[in-house]
Amino acid sequence: MSQSSVPGQNSIGSKAKAAQPNLLSETRSKDADLNSSMPQRDVDFLHQSSQKIDAIYGGDDSTSATSQTRAANTTNWSTSLQTVLDQPPSTLPRRLMAGGMVFCIAFGAWAWLGQIEEVGHAQGRLVPKGDVYKIHPVDSNKIATIAVKEGQEVQAGQVLVTLDTTIAASEVERLQQALAAHKGELEERRALIDKARLEAQIRRRISAAQLQVQTVAIAQAKTNATTTQAMIGQLRADAAAQKAQLAELKPLAGTDRDLLTQLRQDAAANKGRVARLKALVKQGAISRDHLFEIEQAARDRQSAVTKGLVGEGMVARNRLFEVKQALGERQSTLVKNQGEFQQSLSEAERLRAELFQKQAEGESAQLQAAQQIQQLEVEANQLKAKIAETQTLLASTQAKLKQSVLTAPVAGVVSALNVPNKGEVVQPGQTVAEVAPQGAPLVLSAILPNREAGFIKVGMPVQVKLDAYPYQEYGIVPGTVASISPNTKPDERLGAIYRVEVVLERNYISTNQQITKFKAGQTATAEIIIRQRRIADILLDPFKQLQ
Repeated sequence: MSQSSVPGQNSIGSKAKAAQPNLLSETRSKDADLNSSMPQRDVDFLHQSSQKIDAIYGGDDSTSATSQTRAANTTNWSTSLQTVLDQPPSTLPRRLMAGGMVFCIAFGAWAWLGQIEEVGHAQGRLVPKGDVYKIHPVDSNKIATIAVKEGQEVQAGQVLVTLDTTIAASEVERLQQALAAHKGELEERRALIDKARLEAQIRRRISAAQLQVQTVAIAQAKTNATTTQAMIGQLRADAAAQKAQLAELKPLAGTDRDLLTQLRQDAAANKGRVARLKALVKQGAISRDHLFEIEQAARDRQSAVTKGLVGEGMVARNRLFEVKQALGERQSTLVKNQGEFQQSLSEAERLRAELFQKQAEGESAQLQAAQQIQQLEVEANQLKAKIAETQTLLASTQAKLKQSVLTAPVAGVVSALNVPNKGEVVQPGQTVAEVAPQGAPLVLSAILPNREAGFIKVGMPVQVKLDAYPYQEYGIVPGTVASISPNTKPDERLGAIYRVEVVLERNYISTNQQITKFKAGQTATAEIIIRQRRIADILLDPFKQLQ
């Protein structure tokens, strides 16, 4: 075995020795080129390496020192090492290098040309799809209690969230007390108005009656004055007539005295005539009978004249006395009537003045009553306005108090609950909860972290894995991104999140040839295929992050 192998080794060694001069010459030429451009330290290292190579492969025959060194080393090697050195080089390293290069090229091509799906994971619940009823408060308030959870089925009118009612209840009580006080004041004002109107009406009636009595008294005084004035006129006329009659009677009384004187003169003349006739009788000139007749005739005539004169005188005197007496009475009555007339005029003036005063007092009282009533009506209107305002505020506050209990408008599922903690303050118009109506198709309402939502768009395919139905056994439910919220919302666990809605292609699974429909509120994970990325980019991401 050893002898048969020596010739082969010698042939190989001769071939190696034949190749060594070329290799060494090439090495030395390269070393000469590198010596001019490399530092001295590197040049020394290469020189030592070249000497080791010469020692291994025998070196050049022209250098005696090298051959001697090789001969000395060769004599010192072991048999096994000499056997290895004399054997031809193995092809395994070359194959390994070739295989590694092929693997690297294939891996590079696979990494460069190959793509994998970048998936965003969103977790959520199944909720009914449709017009969601948004529940929001009408006033800023604090959450008192939360009666439901997101995904919970609710009935119409069921309490969802209760707001703090302390302030609203106290305000309602205060407004009710104020309303009762205003109503009491309004009733008092109305009673005062009725009383003032009644008093004004009574005053008007009394004033009207007094004015009527006063007017009648004035009319009576005027009538009395007119009657007295007429009587005065009549008395004056009667007095004037009596004065005229008296003036007529006075001459008659003077004529009676003249006639009496004349009668006396006639009587004296008759006596003288009788005396002369007696003388004639005595003389016989006339008869005694004739004298007697003349005397008788004279006596009769004188008696008749005397009687007539006496009667007329008595009548005239009596008439004159009566006229004087009547004139005196008329004058006395005239004076009395004139006094009564003046008194009637004064009474009429007094009554007229009292009438004017009472009219003024009545008008003043009516004006005061009207002003009082007007003032009371103004106060009543103000109270009515306050009552209306208080009623409006009370109704608004009662509505707020009633609306502080937020209830579900329809039967359905709580698709969103935006106030997880009680004590949180909500603002008017802020959506507290959302209720999806019952019977609507189910969609997945999920939350997606902000870091995974950069490339998500509506219409992207989704693979939904329901927690209640393991996908290894029941498979994956395909779906599509239907919507994504425009803004982020804070989350204690995930930070900033987006809300994503996924429409499922089916809302059931098949188990043992039976269809099992999904239920609202079931949890699921949605794997949203965001984009296709090259494997090389994914492998280079850590290095890019280092930059």
